[in-house]
Amino acid sequence: MGTVKKFVNVEYMCRWCGGKSVRPQTAGRPLPGNCSRRPRNRLGKPQPHSWVINRKF
Repeated sequence: MGTVKKFVNVEYMCRWCGGKSVRPQTAGRPLPGNCSRRPRNRLGKPQPHSWVINRKF
């Protein structure tokens, strides 16, 4: 019989800079912060990270 695996942690990765953040599954996405590789907007302000799920473990 197969066992059901429970995922406890989620690793998020920024689409632009590749920055990673590991968080518990119940905590949700990390705060946006400022991405160093993303181009600045027309007012010259930095743009936030764009977090995607990289892996669950």
